[in-house]
Amino acid sequence: MNEIIQVSQLTKRYNALTAVDAVDFTVHEGSLFAFLGPNGAGKTTTIHILCTLLEKTGGDVTIAGYRIGQDDEAIRKTIGVVFQDNVLDDLLTVRENLLSRGGLYGLSGDRLRDRLTEVADIL
Repeated sequence: MNEIIQVSQLTKRYNALTAVDAVDFTVHEGSLFAFLGPNGAGKTTTIHILCTLLEKTGGDVTIAGYRIGQDDEAIRKTIGVVFQDNVLDDLLTVRENLLSRGGLYGLSGDRLRDRLTEVADIL
């Protein structure tokens, strides 16, 4: 099987706090992968790095042949993430939340507004 995600020595530090400490793992294409651990173990931080929402301090990450830190836009277009909790911002309107999420997928300007109109018509 192809290695779809390769993580080598992934590290994230916040000043003196090390949130992710030299993590290594590989996920094979088509496999089921569970990322488990106690609260504070760095799971969410690691996922945010893999989603290109947070910069790593060190290490190497490759997703579908794309390198984090070099090919972030291509990675965002390749992956899909479903969070266990609501990720909508209660301080934003529905429209603002959709605009924000659309931006994560590389949509902007007329293309984003057109897509919002399409979604609104469905609802």
